[in-house]
Amino acid sequence: MEFPKKYLPHEAPTEVLTLVKRLVPSLLNGDHPALVALREQYRRARVSVVELTGVGFHVDFEIPVDSPLAVPPNFAGGEAIITLEGATHGAGCVLFVRDGRLSTLEGYTYADSWPEHARVLAVDNIMPIIPSNAG
Repeated sequence: MEFPKKYLPHEAPTEVLTLVKRLVPSLLNGDHPALVALREQYRRARVSVVELTGVGFHVDFEIPVDSPLAVPPNFAGGEAIITLEGATHGAGCVLFVRDGRLSTLEGYTYADSWPEHARVLAVDNIMPIIPSNAG
């Protein structure tokens, strides 16, 4: 397989989409008003594209225009320890907010490849994103 490889949502590997559904709600935990807005966005979001990079993935979200916006408008963060079958060094993730909207979830390995149908063995130590002006 040649990377990068882009998928429409209905073509994307189910393993990636399942991981997104597992990670995003936990990455948006918290009482900050920005997180409240992002949870509402995620509730109404749809995946627009999935890209496999060979060492991870990017999942882009489409957010309805009438969704509440997050303030601050641009930040990134959150993390988790992701155990993949065959990945000796493990994997992690980061969530991006751009222009007040949930933008992209990136998953990445630390030193291994991320196969198209990577089997996720565990997700541990999920740390929610912290709204800030950095990112």
